[in-house]
Amino acid sequence: MKRLLPALLLVALLPACATITTGTSQSIAVMTEPPGASCTLSRDGGVIAVVNPTPGTVTVSKSTRDIAVNCSRPGHLPGVASHTAQFQGMTVGNVLLGGLIGFGIDAASGALSYYPASLTLALPPETFATEQSRESFFTQRQAETRRIFDERIRAVDTGCGPGERAACNERMQALSRERDEELARLNALRLVTRVGA
Repeated sequence: MKRLLPALLLVALLPACATITTGTSQSIAVMTEPPGASCTLSRDGGVIAVVNPTPGTVTVSKSTRDIAVNCSRPGHLPGVASHTAQFQGMTVGNVLLGGLIGFGIDAASGALSYYPASLTLALPPETFATEQSRESFFTQRQAETRRIFDERIRAVDTGCGPGERAACNERMQALSRERDEELARLNALRLVTRVGA
C-alpha cells in the first residue's frame, strides 16, 4: 500500500492536462466590417459577452457548445454567425497521462474544446450607391469567407494526430457546413440590399 501511495498522488496531480495547460477560459477578438457595431455573444440562450463597439476582445469560458454572435450597426443589415467550438487534441494524451479521470475533468471544465481566437462579421449597408459596388462588396466577403474556412479546415487536417482521424473528419465536415451557411447568408443579404437612394 505504501508503494501505491506515491503513484496515486501522481495520478491525482496529473488528471487534467488540458485544464492546467490551456485553462478553462479564453479570449476572442470580435471584429465587424465596418467597425463600430454592437455584438452580443450567446450560448444556450444566455448572453455570455458583449462587445460595443467593435473591434473588441472578450473572455469566455470554454465549452463544446457553439457561440451565437449577433451584431448590429445603424444603416447596416444585422449580422448573425455561429462561432464553432473546436476539439483540443491534447486531451487524447490526457487519457494516457491522467486516465479517464483527467479526461472527465477536461470535459467538465470545457478544456476539451477551444474557439478560434478571432471572428469577423460583415454587416452590409442597407443601401449601395451602385449595382457594381454591391456586387464588389459581396464578392469580396464571399472570397474572404472561403479563405478563412479553408484555413481552418486545413489546420484541423494537418493538426490531426494518430487516433483522431474520425473526430477530425467530423470537425472538418462541420466547418464545411458552417462555411456553406455563411455563404448562403451573404447571398441572401445580397438579395435584400437596395441600390440607389
